[in-house]
Amino acid sequence: MEDLARIAIESALKTGARFSDVRIENSATTIIELNDGVSKQSLSSRIKGAGMRAFVDGAWAFAQTTDLTGDGMRSMGRSVAKMALATREKTTERFAIDGPSFQDRLHYSARKPFSSISIDEKMAFAKMIDDQTRDYDRRISSTRTVYTDLWTELYVANSLGTSIYTENAIPRIISAPTAKDGINRQSTFKSLSLRGGYEVMSASEAQNIGTAAGELVIDLLSSVCAKGGVYDVVMDPILNGVMVHEAFGHAVEADNWPAHATVLEDRIGTEVGPDNLSITDDPTLEGMRGSYEYDWEGTRATRRHLVTNGILTELLHGLETATRLDLEPNGAARSQSFMHEPLPRMSNTYMETGDWQVDELIQDTKNGIILCSPNYGYTQSAKGQFMFQASYGYVIENGEKGQMVRDVSLAGNILEVLAKVDAVCKDFLLDAGTCSKGGQAVPTMAGGPHARIRKVPVGGM
Repeated sequence: MEDLARIAIESALKTGARFSDVRIENSATTIIELNDGVSKQSLSSRIKGAGMRAFVDGAWAFAQTTDLTGDGMRSMGRSVAKMALATREKTTERFAIDGPSFQDRLHYSARKPFSSISIDEKMAFAKMIDDQTRDYDRRISSTRTVYTDLWTELYVANSLGTSIYTENAIPRIISAPTAKDGINRQSTFKSLSLRGGYEVMSASEAQNIGTAAGELVIDLLSSVCAKGGVYDVVMDPILNGVMVHEAFGHAVEADNWPAHATVLEDRIGTEVGPDNLSITDDPTLEGMRGSYEYDWEGTRATRRHLVTNGILTELLHGLETATRLDLEPNGAARSQSFMHEPLPRMSNTYMETGDWQVDELIQDTKNGIILCSPNYGYTQSAKGQFMFQASYGYVIENGEKGQMVRDVSLAGNILEVLAKVDAVCKDFLLDAGTCSKGGQAVPTMAGGPHARIRKVPVGGM
C-alpha cells in the first residue's frame, strides 16, 4: 500500500499539484436480512481500491480507481492533478493546505474476527432474533431482522508526509417488528452496534434484542395519541443524542463556515446555551461504533469539546477548514469509502452528564412529557430549525410518570431550545446510528443523559 500511495502522490506533484492525498481501502461486508423468518438477502462482498485528491491554489479534484498497480496509481495521480489545474482559475479564494503529519501502523484485534464465523452461523443468529420477536406476542404481525458486519483496512498518505495504516471492525443487529390489534397498527425498532468483532453479538443486549423490540411494539399498542401543547420536555438519552447530533452537531461541522451555511457562524467563543450545558464529540472512546484512531485524512483523532459550560468552543475540522480558519485540524474528516471524498463529520456525539437523578427530575416536573427515541425528523443547519417525531413518550402529571403516548414531536430553533435546558441527569447512554451527509453514510453514536427543556411547544394530535 505504501509504495502504491507514494507512486500516485509523486505523479500528482510532478504534474503540478501543490498537495495530494491517497486512501487505499480493503473492506469486507456481510449483510443478512430476514422478513417474517424468510431470508430476503444474504451476501458477503469485498471492495478494494484507492481514492485520491489533488489540490492547487484553492481548487480540488478527486478520482478513484480499482487498478491497484503502479501504472494504475501513476495514471490516477496525473489525471487528478490535471483536473485540479484545469479548475483553479475558477476558484474564488486562493489558499494553501497545511497541517501536521503523522506516521503510525495500528492493527485491530477482535476476539472473534468476522472471517472466522461462517455465513450459516451468522444467519442462524439473525433467525434466532427474528423468531424471538415473532414469538413474543401473537399480535406481532411482521418482523424484519438485519445483521451486518464490516471489516476495513485503510491506508492514508499525503504529500505532507503522513503515512497511516489502521483497521476497524463494526457489527450491527437490528430488530424491527410491526404489531396489529384491530385497526391499531404500530411499528418500532431496536438496534445494537459497537466496535469489535463477532463477540459483540454474544452480549446479553444483542442476544435478547428481539424480545426487547417485541415488548416495545406491544406496549405501543396500548399508547394513546399525545395532545399538542406547551410542555416541560424530558428527553431520554437517545432522543437527546439525536437532537444534539442532528440539530447542533451538523451546525458545527466546519465546512459550513466557508459556505455561510450554519446558524452558529461568528459564534465561536460566545454563549449558545446555559452554563450547565456541555456537548462533546469523541472518536477516542473505546469500543464505540463511531470510534477511530486517525481520520480519513490521516490526522490523529482527538476529543472535541464543542460546547463547554454553555460556550461554543470548538468545531469539527478537516485539513481544509482548519487551514482556512487558521485553526488546528482535530481529526474529524471522514468518508464512507475510498470512492468518496473526506468531509468534516461527527463520531460519538453527546451531551455531558449533570447532577440530577432521573427520578428526581421527573418528580420535579409537574406538567411535562418524556420523549423517547426518534422516528424521523429534519434539520436546517443554516437556520437552526429542526423537528423530530419521537417514537413514543410518557405524560408526566404532578411529578409522576403516567400514560404512554405516541405521535408526538418536538420542533424549534436549536439555540432557543438549548437555552431552555435547565436540568441534566447523571445517567448516560450512547445509541448506534448511521449519519448521512453529502451522499455518504458513516457509522456514528449519539446520546447523553436524560435532560429537561422548559416550556417548549410539542406537537401531537
